[in-house]
Parts: sequence; C-alpha cells; structure tokens
Amino acid sequence: MLGVVLVALASAQAPIGDVPAALVDHVVGPHSPHFDLELLYTEGRYREMLEAARERYRAHPEDADLAWHMARAYYEIGEDFERTNQAMDKESWYREMWDVVEGALAKKPDDPHLRFARGIAIGRYGTTRGVLASLFLAKQVEADWVAAATSGYKYRSLGGEEEMPCDVYQALAIYYRLVPDWWIVQAIAGTRGDLHKSVAYGEKAVACSPHRIRNLKELGVAQVCLGKRTEDAALVDKGLGTLRRALAEVPSSASEKVDLNHVPRLLADPDLACAYSRDGQQDLDRSNLPEAPPP
Repeated sequence: MLGVVLVALASAQAPIGDVPAALVDHVVGPHSPHFDLELLYTEGRYREMLEAARERYRAHPEDADLAWHMARAYYEIGEDFERTNQAMDKESWYREMWDVVEGALAKKPDDPHLRFARGIAIGRYGTTRGVLASLFLAKQVEADWVAAATSGYKYRSLGGEEEMPCDVYQALAIYYRLVPDWWIVQAIAGTRGDLHKSVAYGEKAVACSPHRIRNLKELGVAQVCLGKRTEDAALVDKGLGTLRRALAEVPSSASEKVDLNHVPRLLADPDLACAYSRDGQQDLDRSNLPEAPPP
C-alpha cells in the first residue's frame, strides 16, 4: 500500500466518525514518520510546518515524502491571498511549490501524493496567470490528477484537512469546469473541459467525504454551471441546494474557511458559478484565447 491513513489515537487528534471505511487501511500514531508535521498541519501552523519540512528536506533530500508535506503548507498559505492581492507574488509562490514537487518526483515518479501535489501547484500557477493564458499546462494537470484518482492511494490527515482520493475527485471537478470545452481548446491544449464530468467528479467527492465544505461547494458550483449552460432550472436549483448544505458544515482547514465565506456570494449570484475560482473569478472569454502556447 502506497499510503497511510492517520486516525485518532491521541488526544491531539480528531475523531474519525465521518471517515469513509474504505479509507481506513492503516492506523498509525505518534511514532509515524513526520508525525510532527502532521500535527502542525492539523493545527493550521502552516509557515512553521513549511520551515520545518524545508529544513528536514535539506538534511534528507532522499525523503521525497517531505515534498508533499511542504506542498500542503505552500498551498494553504497561498490560499489566504486572492489572485489580485499584491501582498504576495502568487506566480512565484506556486512556481516554487511546483519546483519542490518536481524535484521529489524525480525520485518517486509514480507517487500519487506527489502527482496530486504537482497538479495543485501547476493548477494554481495556471489560475493565477489566468486559465486561458495557461491552457498549455492543462494536460499535465489532468494527467497527474487522473493518475492519483485511479491509483488506489488512500490517505487522511489527522483532522480530515486532506483526504485522498476524495480531494482528487474534487480537484477534477474544478478542472473539468474551469477548462473550457471548446474544440479550439482541444487543439491548443490537447484536452478540454466537460461539465458533465465536472458534476460526476463532484458527486464522487461528496460520496467519498460528504461533510466537507470544499466538496459540497464545488459540486454545487458544477451543478449550477451545467444547469445554466443547458437551461436546466431544476439542476440550477439542485446546485443551490448543495451550496446551502455547505453552510451547515464546520471548516476543516484555513482554506475551507475561505470556501465557507464564498458560499453566500455564490448563492447571491449564481452567474458566478462557471468562472468561479477560490482565488478569484477567471476570464473565460473565448476572444482572449491565445493563438499558441508560449515557447
């Protein structure tokens, strides 16, 4: 088995009553590798976690797993800043995250956790630059996430801040919604979006982890977007109901607090759904498509 599932064994750990049984394969405790980083992650001490993991990786560059610990910290820190916030150079931040994971994949090229992390790094780098400007990156993101989703890799952080494969399904729901389904995108990127796939992956994410705000929010957004595109008022209403379900849940991480804050905005203006991204609305105007990928 490639992964381990971290569950409650100590008072510092969260109960696992909402963990799907299929995810509970191995029970490990404070003796587990990098358990201190897991605790920092669950406690939301992301900068401390990043520095600790970075220092350890310098001392033990052969330990590729440290890269996905670092990647999670990069991600959570970056999610505090919308794309237009000048307080952070988000392109450089996600490029750095990408480089860290890329280096680790040279050591463990088929590792699902690292491939999931690389897809996140490239995806966030892409949404920061703009989806249309970054279509040349889309095929790698899709390949990484599909590989992780179909790998059989099962993992849950201490408080459910990260769950696999649930989070990979959710990521694919976002991917197939934000990447346009135009034929010209297929020609440029070698892949294209698919709103039906977006809804299907959103449903898989919610079935895998039904009480996560991120999963309910993304399924609701996908349902509203598909309903709007197909003029299916019942599906739009269903999506709005899914979004309302998210309001009853408790955030499991800093990024889920952002998700919870965004839900009322999406309910108030369902027209935001198709271009919605947690770090800011995307420009999906076909007239802004690049003619070719950069050299």
